[in-house]
Amino acid sequence: MVTGLYAGILALVYAVLSFQVVRARIRLGVSFGDNGDTALIRTVRTHGNFAEYAPFTLLLMGLYELQAGSLYVLHGVGVILLAGRFLHILGLKRDIMPARAIGTVLTLGLMAGLGIALILDGTTFMTPAG
Repeated sequence: MVTGLYAGILALVYAVLSFQVVRARIRLGVSFGDNGDTALIRTVRTHGNFAEYAPFTLLLMGLYELQAGSLYVLHGVGVILLAGRFLHILGLKRDIMPARAIGTVLTLGLMAGLGIALILDGTTFMTPAG
């Protein structure tokens, strides 16, 4: 399963982001909230944003794969998802707005494209078999 490959890679990225949040909280002695610390806010939001977008995009990718989606398209989607998430992480952590914006556009574009593909594939049952 192609989606599993990208899910595994993204799981490792998520583990690293989670570890970074824990490490920052221990270093600053902040167990809840952010105490207004800009670095902690960036670290928490980087982790949170990843958790908000990567799993749902992987779900869409997995559904596309289950509907016999093209392996070439799936690998393309996986590579773009990885690139988008890495660019967003880089942009958010280092305040590089172009990287963050490109990462956002790539991720949202994938979500929209996969959503449309799933809708179109899901409507084929409504047409008579020929």
